[in-house]
Amino acid sequence: MFPKSIAQKIMLFYISGIAVTIGLSMILLSDVWIVKQKIELEENISNLFETMQEIRRTEKNFFLYKNESDYNENLEYIKNVKDFIKNNKFEGLKIENAIKEFSETLQSYEELMLQLKGKINSPSAYALEKSIREKGKLLTHIAENIKTTERKIIKDSLNNILKYSIFVIIIFFVIPFIFFGLGFTKLISGTLKHLESQIKELAEGKVYQIQTKSHDKEIISLVNAFNKLLKELESKQKQLIQAEKLSSLGTLLSGIAHELNNPLSNISTSCQILIEEIEDSDMEYKKELLQAIESQTERAKNIIRTVLDFSRRKELTKENIPANKLIDDTILLIKGEIPTKVKLSVDIEDNLSIYADKQRIQQVLINIIKNAIQASGEEGKVSIKAYSYSQEAFDRYFILKEEGKCIGEMPCNKEFICIEIKDTGPGIDTANLLRIFEPFFTTKENKGSGLGLFIAQELIKDHNGCICVDSTLGKGTTFIIMLPRNGND
Repeated sequence: MFPKSIAQKIMLFYISGIAVTIGLSMILLSDVWIVKQKIELEENISNLFETMQEIRRTEKNFFLYKNESDYNENLEYIKNVKDFIKNNKFEGLKIENAIKEFSETLQSYEELMLQLKGKINSPSAYALEKSIREKGKLLTHIAENIKTTERKIIKDSLNNILKYSIFVIIIFFVIPFIFFGLGFTKLISGTLKHLESQIKELAEGKVYQIQTKSHDKEIISLVNAFNKLLKELESKQKQLIQAEKLSSLGTLLSGIAHELNNPLSNISTSCQILIEEIEDSDMEYKKELLQAIESQTERAKNIIRTVLDFSRRKELTKENIPANKLIDDTILLIKGEIPTKVKLSVDIEDNLSIYADKQRIQQVLINIIKNAIQASGEEGKVSIKAYSYSQEAFDRYFILKEEGKCIGEMPCNKEFICIEIKDTGPGIDTANLLRIFEPFFTTKENKGSGLGLFIAQELIKDHNGCICVDSTLGKGTTFIIMLPRNGND
């Protein structure tokens, strides 16, 4: 049965490798043992050849000096050679016939030497000497051939072992392990790539849990643990969202209560004064009190209306809107609120369009433009610019983001459009600058709800854009809205 875990597959890989290594080692050792025996035989044959040389030497000395010691030494060497042939088995070897021929020739050589001893001084001695020399030459030639043949056999054996070993290692070791390694790697990498794609789909919201086709116990265990973790995270996320909702609701209600308390207090005070002064004949004073009540009532209604607008947010309906038309239509809506001495300038890049929900973006622009007009005073200047992506704009965004003056994210690999709204007002100090997007925070005493910029930044984030503020005391304030160029960004 094929292993069902990575650990078992790795163990099988190692066991197979060890088994193949042991098998190859045994084969190679057997070949080495055979070669060792051949080398030992070659050494003995070399000794045989040297002994044969000694036989010829003693033969020559005997013929020259007629010393009996040379004769006896010659016979002794012959005996040693015959014992060597007798004590070694040459059956089945390539040199078997040569050894047999050598043995028969040596026997004839010995017989001639024995005949020579009794006829050393006879007329037939010369003929015997001649025959002995011829037999000796033949023995030397046969011995040399035997030596050369055995060396060639050893050399061929070594070459065959080398070729055989390389062939066996490649066929039974290298190729199987390469295929096994590649298959094992593909199996593991394929499983990991599948898990990677599952995690990407999970991050994109296409799936809600990870599935795997792998049958490996470790992968299955990992996937089960990951899915369990996802369920735990989902549960914790729901709890966190609920806690955040309750916290946000508490903050919102606290802010609403605080904001409504001021106009209601003013209304209550004015009403008490009217009740106390109802008989008074000063009608101008009573009108002022009634106007104050009306103003504070309108302020309370605006707070409630803003909160309701925020709570009734619908899905965005995005479309490509010409930037010049969007801004012109927006200015037209608030034209009646622009003081006559406030100079409003507009600079829109040609053929620039914005992919957005027109009503929501107009709501953002109205809030910011009205703030700029109010900050500029009676004779200030407000300038509106719209332009497409530039490196300079991105660098500026990056600096403001580092300083904590931007809400939302603008990926560095996406092109975007910018809308700048700049005023010549007194500017915003650093302490307030970092809080202006908080709900119910306002620098206008007894004016505004403090929700305008908070709602604006929420709407910009819904458009996958960001909003930044750049302000210096005494030099005015600039709001920068950055939106993706099109719906694919």
